[in-house]
Amino acid sequence: MVLEQAIKAQWLEKRPFYAFFMGLVYALIGIISARLVFPGSTAMMAVGFTSILLIPSLNRLLSDEENVEIREEKLSVRMMLADHKDIFEIYMYLFLGVFLTFALITVFIPTETAQDMFSNQLRVAGLSGHATFFTDSFIKILTNNLIIMLVCLLLSFFYGSGSVIFLIWNASVWGAVFGFVAREAAATQSGNPLYFFGLTILPVLPHMVTEALSYLSAAIVGGVVSKAVIREDMFSPKFHHIITDALILLAFGLIIVFLAAVLEVHIYPLLR
Repeated sequence: MVLEQAIKAQWLEKRPFYAFFMGLVYALIGIISARLVFPGSTAMMAVGFTSILLIPSLNRLLSDEENVEIREEKLSVRMMLADHKDIFEIYMYLFLGVFLTFALITVFIPTETAQDMFSNQLRVAGLSGHATFFTDSFIKILTNNLIIMLVCLLLSFFYGSGSVIFLIWNASVWGAVFGFVAREAAATQSGNPLYFFGLTILPVLPHMVTEALSYLSAAIVGGVVSKAVIREDMFSPKFHHIITDALILLAFGLIIVFLAAVLEVHIYPLLR
């Protein structure tokens, strides 16, 4: 693939921030391709095309992560987090790049076109209200986030980097929804849509990034374990080490997903 050769996985490992621009460009190409080839299904096909572009590079990254696990001989939580720091940054930058592309396109295209192109994303829009710990609202949000995290884990395990389609879908939803809210606010108050986009996204940014981080941890765990099942002898010392490491990383993700729900229910309403 031409784009895979242009942006190599090794470059991303050395400079994770490049993944942000990779997400921007790939999402733009994905949206344009979907609009040209499937104008009646742009919302979903844009996610599909973007994911197809990303999968080769992410497959290579997950293979490299599994090799990192094999090289480690001693279990260390600090070392484990340090080993995975690069791929976490890469996934997060990709997520933010895709999010920003969908958001900016939604901000600047006409309202009718936005509603037509991203109808599926806009249909799932919703904001949380005030709540207290362990109310139905908190439990509902936490349960929903845990389900998404589980889906990312399973998709990543069975399809390798194929779970990226779920991550791209979430990025597209956030981008389309907040881009649309910003453009509607700008139209109502005759202001700059970018200014209103900033006002709209800043309060939600903490729990959006935290949620994304929890989903990414599940995707990384599933992908690494999937590679290990294929390449290593079951129940060998190396395989055992990889599974133990993956479980620790998954526990980290569960803590983060709980924190994300707290931020969404308690902090976000105060910042709006």
